[in-house]
Amino acid sequence: MPIRLLLTVVLLLPSLSAFAAHKETRHAHYLHRKGPQGLRDLLHAELSDARAKHEPVVLMFTADWCSPCKAIKELAEASGAVRKVLEHGRLVYIDVDEWRGPAQQLFQGIDVSKLPALVSVDFDGRAQRNCYGTDLGLMSEDSVAANLDRLLQGLAPEKPFYADKPDVERQLVAHQAQAQALKSKGVPVLEVTATGAGATRKLTLTIHNTDGPRRWFLLPANAALPLTDAVKVTAWKALRWTEHVRADYLQFDGQPPFYAIPVAGYGGVELDAWPLPGAPKGGELVVWELDRLSIDGQDQQFQQKLPYELRIEHPEQVAPGRTGGAAKVEFKVRARHVVKLK
Repeated sequence: MPIRLLLTVVLLLPSLSAFAAHKETRHAHYLHRKGPQGLRDLLHAELSDARAKHEPVVLMFTADWCSPCKAIKELAEASGAVRKVLEHGRLVYIDVDEWRGPAQQLFQGIDVSKLPALVSVDFDGRAQRNCYGTDLGLMSEDSVAANLDRLLQGLAPEKPFYADKPDVERQLVAHQAQAQALKSKGVPVLEVTATGAGATRKLTLTIHNTDGPRRWFLLPANAALPLTDAVKVTAWKALRWTEHVRADYLQFDGQPPFYAIPVAGYGGVELDAWPLPGAPKGGELVVWELDRLSIDGQDQQFQQKLPYELRIEHPEQVAPGRTGGAAKVEFKVRARHVVKLK
């Protein structure tokens, strides 16, 4: 039987969008918080339902900054081979940020901080077998399907066909990168819808990073004061949107005022009800994509665990972080993206 590569799966997926949420079904879905119920209670209810339907369960501990987790979710959605396996079982996602604390305490002796961690469980919630994402053979659709099937049976995964074959693995990595680039081709970097005008204008703004490396994107804080190559910063601060434990960005005051928002490789950020006062020249919003951002000669580093799918519904709700006064801020512009405010 021919081996289907992850390349095939990537090409079958919809165009890159951080917010075309993965389709959840009974066979592949999250165990989200529901009111006062704890993780163990929700898992018990899930397993009781699975027992009634004779569907074995594999738990996958995941996070929205984990790229291998994203690959497995995409396979569960788009791969015929993986979907066929899941017709007879369930892949249940547990987000370790959403369930910080309870997730880590669910199983003794299993490190669920190393993601993705997969645990096959019996209907009483006892761990039968555990492994990590790379053990599935993420470069091959068939390897992932076969090893998920083994986990659902409580068996250990088998080595993928490319294990111990570095030349083959390098080829598969290259194919995967090529497929991802094709997938993002033609995707707009900016999508904007505006309501109101002047001081009352609010945007629904989506930024897509159509490249692999993480990038800073600069947004003007006032539409009448567009970005310039020689900014004069009088003060700056790091902020975190409180909706997400890892949603950080930078705010710069001065001439002109602006924001710097980090976006994961092949990921995106959506900001709902984002304020943008002022009258834009020609009715256009210009956002800068950077290769580098520095403050007083120090390149600004990205946080290690940057979400690849981030949606902020209440951008006004922030928590303060580090701050600074007047500073020399420099950046290397990769591209300038222009979009009409509708």
